[in-house]
Formats: sequence, C-alpha cells, structure tokens
Amino acid sequence: MTQAASANQRIQRQRGFWLRCFLGNALLAMAVCLAPSTPSWSQPESQGPIHIWRLHGLLVNPEGKPLSNIEVTLSHNGAIADKTTTDSSGSFAFDHVYGHYRLHVARSNYSQLDREVVVGIETVDLARKMLYVIAGPGACTDDCSSVFTSKKQFDRTLRERAQHHY
Repeated sequence: MTQAASANQRIQRQRGFWLRCFLGNALLAMAVCLAPSTPSWSQPESQGPIHIWRLHGLLVNPEGKPLSNIEVTLSHNGAIADKTTTDSSGSFAFDHVYGHYRLHVARSNYSQLDREVVVGIETVDLARKMLYVIAGPGACTDDCSSVFTSKKQFDRTLRERAQHHY
C-alpha cells in the first residue's frame, strides 16, 4: 500500500469518527430537547373535563394540610349552580348534581382552581372516585392547583413535593 493510500484511509477513518461524534451529540441534544419535562406545579391530569360519578373531594395546601372553610363553587353557563364550604378536614361534597359544570375554588393565599367537571353523565368508570385537590402557590397567576382522581397519585405527589422542599 502506498503512502498516499494509507494517508487517505486514515483521513476517511477520522471523518467517520467525527461524523459519529457529531451525530451522537446531535441525537443526544434532540432527546434532551424533546424529553417531556414537567414543572413541579403542572397538572398531573389532562386539562380536559374531569369525569366523575359523584362530586366530593378533599382540598389541601401544598404541604398536604387540609384547607378548611374554603368556598367551592359549581357554575353552569356562567351562573352559580351550587356552592359549599370545606369542613375542618378539607372535605367538600355536592349532592344531587349531574351534568357539565365549572368547579371553582378561590383562595387569596393560593392559586385559584377552575376546572371543567362532568358529574354522573358520560362517565365510563362507575367507581366512586373522589377529587383530590392540592392548592397551588399563591404566586401563580393561573390555575396551578393539581387535581387528581387517584388517591395513590395524590399521595405520591405530596411525598415528592415534601422531599423537594427540604
């Protein structure tokens, strides 16, 4: 093999090496950019309507402490349809309501909650699920509260948030 052919072969190998490095780094950068990242106050459930058989729930602050004496309102077509207040354990319930509503919780120290709920109709899952609401921080200007229908996911989120605060 001539010296020119040997040099040409080395150049080809170097080009292959640099091409592999470039493509590997480009793929890594794309994966990092496209990876879903969720801020700590994002909604675990989709922003679509929450379908629930019976509307009762629990309202807590970000540390998991119950929020008592908080007004919870249901509105339909812009008009207040029903309202209640949380008890000392943070629980609230609306009996005998069926249909499409906006669930609203406003508290000056926490962010507001304004979510669409479908109660008792168009509900595929007949399990008697509760709403678990973690009030978002008051610094939020929009709906930073988290709403769950799964107690397990609710508890896991509270544990994760407690670990991040300490």
